[in-house]
Order: sequence, then structure tokens, then C-alpha cells
Amino acid sequence: MIASRREKATQTRKERPANGLRASIKGNKRSIPKRKMVSFVIKDHVIRYIDSKKPDLSGVIACGEHYLPSGVIRDGKIMDVERFRTILRDCVRKWKLKNREVQFLVPDSRVIVRKIETPIDIQDDEIKGHLYLELGTNIHLPFDNPIFDIDVLGQKEDKKEVLLFAAPEELVTEYTQIMKSVNLKPTVADVSSLAIYRLFHKVYGESDHAISDGSTTLSVQFDLQTVTISVLSQHKLLLLRQFKMNLSMENWERKIDRHGASEPIWIGDESYLKYEINVMMGEIQRIINFYRTLTQHDDEIEIILLTGDYPDLKGIAQDLQQAFGKVPLLFRNELFDTQSTELITPKYYLALGLSLKGDF
Repeated sequence: MIASRREKATQTRKERPANGLRASIKGNKRSIPKRKMVSFVIKDHVIRYIDSKKPDLSGVIACGEHYLPSGVIRDGKIMDVERFRTILRDCVRKWKLKNREVQFLVPDSRVIVRKIETPIDIQDDEIKGHLYLELGTNIHLPFDNPIFDIDVLGQKEDKKEVLLFAAPEELVTEYTQIMKSVNLKPTVADVSSLAIYRLFHKVYGESDHAISDGSTTLSVQFDLQTVTISVLSQHKLLLLRQFKMNLSMENWERKIDRHGASEPIWIGDESYLKYEINVMMGEIQRIINFYRTLTQHDDEIEIILLTGDYPDLKGIAQDLQQAFGKVPLLFRNELFDTQSTELITPKYYLALGLSLKGDF
């Protein structure tokens, strides 16, 4: 029987597989024990994984990907459950992941990040229960039965400011149940912007004081069909939006490079591709403007972080520099080796950031 909202608010919260969006970046070492872990990134067009013996850049044992047929997943929702289950089962067998613990990302298109205020007299450990009672009355989300986490920002006048991270419980449950059915053990769900920021901070935080102090960062994940834009400041994810480009996967042809890896090549109209990229530049500008209205002053974007599986990220970096006057930061391939000394290519950086969970 499904518990009522009030029962959920007052009952002791028990840990269960993937039962919350792990929102915090710092102070989260207990969420994932320091043991072998598989990290899954599942997008509309591809499944990628990284197998790591420990949450560290030097801990990667293996990585791989499998492209999905068109229509199996659409905007993060599994449209053909049985076909996806069959594909995932084949991947588990091929990658030898049976009975392994897995952490995965909630689809960005289904994640809501919102700053809210709560009464100052509510204790931090009681905020989640309070929010359960507020859902549907003072807090409105675009889906029923959300699963959520919080990050307490601090006090503002007579209120507490809290970041709410929410996703549909039905969606997260469906992913976890399918994983269990193919002999995987899902343990926790995360948000992509936090995963990629975790990698960014791990690589550069110790050598750059501005990054270590939590400088305001615009993260742009530029993929084959989507662009995920987020703003992080003081190590907090304050804003998250995903935009979909009107680009058909049929116009992305996969070719095998000299290392045997799959590489997408655009075979459609070049001028139309450029048009869609320009549209995304406009969306990024609107996100920056919206962030400034949220902070109520011209909060300067200090760093632009560019990642994604788009094949020409250097070209996107030039577009970003021209539009916003800053040179975007791209991770260098040579920074990341596997245990077998193979380089980890940029398309795996998101999974790599997820694999660091528990060490930062």
C-alpha cells in the first residue's frame, strides 16, 4: 500500500535503491562506499558505462557504449520497456557486469531544480518532511509523486533557503526495476550536472583557488540532440535546463575510428546544423540572463565548462567564446587513463564524473 503524503512526511526514512537524488557535492563521502562500482549514463541514443575499482581518476577498469535504436527512449522516458530490457541484458552479459552495484543518472529532462524558502524554526533534518506536506499546496511540481533531495543554502532574513532537486518517482523506479531484472543492483541516482562538476573540481580544484572556492560556473553539456545548461556557485547547483535541438539521429552516421571506437559524423545539411547551434547559443544567453534575475545582481559567470558527446566540441568552444567573451574549459584527453593505460575519450567524461561519487 502506498503511504499517504503525511505518513511519508512523518515516518522514518529508510534507505532503498536509488531512493533520492543525491544533491550535495561536498561532504557526501558516506553515500557510496569505497568499493568497485559501475556507473551508467543512459541517454535517448546511447548507454555508456565505466567500471571503477574505486572512486578515483586512477580507478577506471573498463568503459564501453551501446547505441540505442531510435524510439526506445524518448526525452528520458523508456518507450519500449521490453526492447530496452533486452538490450540492457545483452550489455550486462557483454560487459560482464552481472550482480554488480550500479549508480546512474536521472534524465536531465525530468529533473527539477528549484530554490524555495522554509520557516526558520524547522530543523534541517525535518525539512524533507515539511516539504512533503507542502507538495501540491505551496510547492507545485510538473509531476505527481516526486522523489527528491534537498541542499540547505542558509538563512535569509527570517527564512531558510533550500535547493529542491526533484524527479518523478515512477521514472526512477522504472529504471531501477529494469536494472534489477537484468541482474544489476542499482544503489543511487544522481544528476548529470553534479557528476560533471565533480570531475571538474577533482581535476582543477586543487590547483586553482578560484575553483576550490566555488567560483560561478556555467556548465554546458553539448550532445548530439540536446544541450544541458546549468549554473553552479559555491559548489551548489542553482539552475538546470535542458534544450532539445531539432536534429534527427538519422543524420548522425556512426563511423569507426582508427582505435576501433564509434564516432558520430553529421551527414545532414551543414547550414541547418549551424542554425541549430546558433539557437542554442541564444538559449544559453537566456539562461545567463535568468540566473542574473534570480541572484538580483549581475553575478559574473567566471568559468564556462564545456563537455558532451558532440564530435566537434572545439568548434562549439569557439562559438561560446565569440558569444560570451570567455574561453571555455575543455578537459584534456591525456588527463584520464584507465588501468590498462587506454585514454578515456570525452564522451565518457560524464560517466567518469559519476564514478567519482563518494570520493568528493
